[in-house]
Amino acid sequence: MDRITKTRAISWTAATIITPLIIGWMGSGFYIGLWYAKTQHQGPPLPAVLARGIPLGITIGLWATVFLFWLAHRKRAAFSELFAASSLNLSADLLYGLCLGAVWVVIYGIFDVVAFRDMFVFRTDKALSLPATFSAGFCEEFLFRGFLFAVITRAGGGVKSQIAITSIAFGLAHVFWGPWGMLWTTGLGATFAVARVWRGNVWPAVAAHTVLNLCIEPALLNKAVSGGFG
Repeated sequence: MDRITKTRAISWTAATIITPLIIGWMGSGFYIGLWYAKTQHQGPPLPAVLARGIPLGITIGLWATVFLFWLAHRKRAAFSELFAASSLNLSADLLYGLCLGAVWVVIYGIFDVVAFRDMFVFRTDKALSLPATFSAGFCEEFLFRGFLFAVITRAGGGVKSQIAITSIAFGLAHVFWGPWGMLWTTGLGATFAVARVWRGNVWPAVAAHTVLNLCIEPALLNKAVSGGFG
């Protein structure tokens, strides 16, 4: 792919952070708005409505952003190049990712970010969160460990810049988690970025991210919505 200026790289970084948030907010708002129109409910939306609307918005926002970014760059790079989705040994990449994800599951449980008792149960709310869980595992890695890595490279950045910038951007993209949640997410993103550098593609990060999300969602989202991160 062609070289770009640092100013343009900053613009794409900002777009990677903001675009899923805006589209996701609109998607959630549309669903909740339809619910208000149908039920004539007065006051804040019910928790059950939020449990459906927020994951729906996240799913729409992430996939729409991946599609839009691919659409904007499809003439310059194939999908696999743009999002670092080409692997020479996919089974090994996924295995490394599963191990990394398991480590983070233990860390989240030990520090009680999400209680172990909430990780390994399958209830209605966990089923409703599955589309967002898988969407985040795939799309956020395509965007932050795939697309942004390419943007930084095209702007002349090296490995240290790739790891630092993508990790901070990943944390900022979770602004609704609050300062503590953003800090956790930045650290998480740094380990995914290291795996991306080591293996040369996004699949270890995709596997790790998906495994972690399967365990901690929707408990993490519920904690963030209730202000539990501080």
